[in-house]
Amino acid sequence: MKKLFLCCLIISGLASGLLAQNRTYYDIPLNRADATFNYPKIGMGKAHFSFWGILKAGSGNMILDLNNIKHLKYLPNLDSLVKAIKPNLQPMLDSFKNDAFNRRIDYLTGGLFPQIRVVNHDKAPQQFVIKDGVMNELKTTQDTIRIKAYVQVSKEDVSLYNDTRYNASNKPEMQPFYLTLVLNNASDLYSLPENSLQNCISRLYQELGPDYVANANPKANYSASFAMFNGKMFSPGKVKWIKNPGQVPELVPNIYAGMQFAKGVFVPSFSAGIRYTSANRTHSTSRFYAMWEPHFFFSKDLLNNVITDRNDFLTLRYIHLENKQAPFDFVGNVSIGYLISRKGNWFEPNTYKVGLPGVRSGWLQLEPEFFFHGFVKGVSPSIKLTIHYE
Repeated sequence: MKKLFLCCLIISGLASGLLAQNRTYYDIPLNRADATFNYPKIGMGKAHFSFWGILKAGSGNMILDLNNIKHLKYLPNLDSLVKAIKPNLQPMLDSFKNDAFNRRIDYLTGGLFPQIRVVNHDKAPQQFVIKDGVMNELKTTQDTIRIKAYVQVSKEDVSLYNDTRYNASNKPEMQPFYLTLVLNNASDLYSLPENSLQNCISRLYQELGPDYVANANPKANYSASFAMFNGKMFSPGKVKWIKNPGQVPELVPNIYAGMQFAKGVFVPSFSAGIRYTSANRTHSTSRFYAMWEPHFFFSKDLLNNVITDRNDFLTLRYIHLENKQAPFDFVGNVSIGYLISRKGNWFEPNTYKVGLPGVRSGWLQLEPEFFFHGFVKGVSPSIKLTIHYE
């Protein structure tokens, strides 16, 4: 009995040790400094927006983290906020200009006195460049300045879940927000163009529209990225995907229209069906289509009357799009269709059509398409221009 009891103790101890070794960073306790300056971590806010190219040279990024999308409407003027803290940072930033170390500076407002933490990565590998026979230290990493500030938020917008059962007070509360600047050198803080930070917020509101924040769900995640040097939102691909970005499937009705040169004539077509989107909305979008595609062939009889022959295809299509926001780019496109309704002598029975990768600009897509019957008999090439309504 004693041996059995001892064995149970040993086994339970081993199990506890194994669990301790498998702990993730989510449940490892933070030290006090990290809890004060680095919690939550950059990019972990429920609403997370990044803006690239905030400096005139196209460098420098701004990252805004909010506990709640509703807090966006309470933000102060960010340029004024940074201007107010510059005098407190200037002595140390001036001393950082001439070395190539990578640093992170955390600036905490909201207390009786501002708190500053500087993390120097001076033990990291150093890079050098030789110019005119002289070795110079080369900086290849960027500096990070993170500002934690507070805004007064109305009671209904405080909680992520809009639950005030545990605090009956209707008084406004102070809530934090996090502004991160990623710069080639921390001293570039003094090179920020006038209104450069507030222009980022204005661009975000321009994309969202006037009523977006008021109707937003505080429980949901929101994320978007903008290139401020050209003013475009490059991720996600659509405004509706700002809410709950990531691998979110979508099954919706779909239509598109096309025009192609096939069988020696111009052939208009129309397509209707369903589209399933499996999108990593930050980087790429994959779409699967099941479509009914009637093709319309026009000819004239002996009396010069116009005759319309409709030939229907059932088509399966796959399209893969990279979220590059390029005005003109290649598109991954594969389709196969089967003739389900035949009229006239334009196609043989049991005709198939196959579409291959092409190019795309916005809603317009140009692709090669081939018609054939049997085992690749009577191959007829064509070029198809499609207008996708998405």
